[in-house]
Amino acid sequence: MTDTKDEFHSPNLEARGPDLAPEDNESTTELPRTMGALSGTALVCGLMIGSGIFSTPATVLLQAGSPGMAMVLWGIGALVTLCGALSYVELGAMLPVSGGEQTYLEYAFRRPRALLAFLFCFCMIICIRPGSAAANATVFGKYILYAGFGPRSTIVNDYVAQNFDWLARALGVLCVTAIAALNCFSSKWSLRIHNILTWIKLGVLLLISLTGIVILTGVTRFKSQGIWPNGFKGTSTNMNEQSRALFGALWAYDGWNNLNYSLGELRNPKRNLPICVVGGVSLTAVFYMFTNVAYFSVITMADVEDSLEVLAGRWGDIVFGQTFGRIVIPLCIAVSCAGSVSAMMFTVSRIIMVAAKANYMPYSDLLVRLNPRFGTPVYCVLLQWGLTMVYMLALPPGNVFEFLVDMQSYPTWLFYGISLVGLLYLRRREPLKERPFKVWVPVPIIFIIATLFLSIFPFVPPSDPGKYTDESGVPYYLSSLLGAIYVLLGIPVWYLLVHRREKHRPISVGSPDRFSNECPSTVSFIDPEKRVSDESKNDKSG
Repeated sequence: MTDTKDEFHSPNLEARGPDLAPEDNESTTELPRTMGALSGTALVCGLMIGSGIFSTPATVLLQAGSPGMAMVLWGIGALVTLCGALSYVELGAMLPVSGGEQTYLEYAFRRPRALLAFLFCFCMIICIRPGSAAANATVFGKYILYAGFGPRSTIVNDYVAQNFDWLARALGVLCVTAIAALNCFSSKWSLRIHNILTWIKLGVLLLISLTGIVILTGVTRFKSQGIWPNGFKGTSTNMNEQSRALFGALWAYDGWNNLNYSLGELRNPKRNLPICVVGGVSLTAVFYMFTNVAYFSVITMADVEDSLEVLAGRWGDIVFGQTFGRIVIPLCIAVSCAGSVSAMMFTVSRIIMVAAKANYMPYSDLLVRLNPRFGTPVYCVLLQWGLTMVYMLALPPGNVFEFLVDMQSYPTWLFYGISLVGLLYLRRREPLKERPFKVWVPVPIIFIIATLFLSIFPFVPPSDPGKYTDESGVPYYLSSLLGAIYVLLGIPVWYLLVHRREKHRPISVGSPDRFSNECPSTVSFIDPEKRVSDESKNDKSG
């Protein structure tokens, strides 16, 4: 795993502390290229491996209908992820500056002025990151309850059993609030604690993977064939259910694009970027496949239906027993979820501040201020905390985790797909532009087809629409519909905050000079006129 320097960078917002004045918008800080191939590969793995592998396997299995199909979907998720990552290698090598999707959308689609880049940033702040943080915080609460009371079906405390969902959310609220307070008081300690929690997360994943291999080889006395005898029996033929299952798998794989946010710090990106991406995605996929093998070798379908997001806790209970399996492992997974929330709180508060510095946020004068004592963006953290609270508390009791995953995944993968449409468009518009790495054309096409599947089939009725309405209290299509609405809602916001304000002011949107191979390692997150260091490492939860 990489150190703090590799995981988050905030030279403009942290290192300068309270000396950063609101009007200091033109300052730039160039970060040295200190990241090698090994460090970059570790970064890709560390940012991809989040709480998703501990929380989504049950959802993927239930939606897929069979363990065989679930494994196929995890494999498809790895293939789609690799296609997207390799396509981003071409974009990153062609435009070797920090910024990720914002940079690619801004460069490829220059009219309407900065629209797609703004919509991506808008959804990241309003929907994607707070929704992911809320989902992870809810899983945090469920794992804490599992460690304290065991499987939900065996809870003997009537109050806990009757109010389980709200108690899990209450614990999640405490988690988010504590992390927000820490981010308000100290950025340095926020990063230190995040790194500690990341090591715990990787340790638990390694334990589960290796234990699964040991069980399969018959080395231990533990005898259980789990659900493997089911094979493909019961596989769902409904595309809505398969798309929801694929969303769950891809949410766990998300984070593959994060290295592109820090290309300015990668040594020899033309050579190292493909190595880091292929190596990181491949290692993560191997870990995920073995982890699912471990789950399916032990648990039963009854365990899956009862455990859902805490399936890893149930697995530990069966394999390691009462103390270590039912208490220690769930607690470790809970703090891993807290680590994902911490990363999101840190990065998105910086995104908000950079957007405010560009005057593209309401109350920008307030949001750009750093606390004079602690040197932290307190108001940005509080805004992120408030948005996360809305997602955690507004939904009725039910499977809020699955709803939040589907909601934030919809715009996420929509913008991923649009970015690769931009890649193909640039092949035609600028065929002579230097491309140190050129991906095989079918690779981005496969990814785009996958995003089309994920964009359309969530609105196709499942085989039993009432199943989802009854359990969650909301229609099956509402989560994806909200994700689409957030994208459309950003258009009038863009018109009011960007287009109308700047239509008479020259702006260098998409200027090819900004993206030459000699560009420094900093680029503005939203405003092309203001070059600031990227604060948007999209450490995910999944």
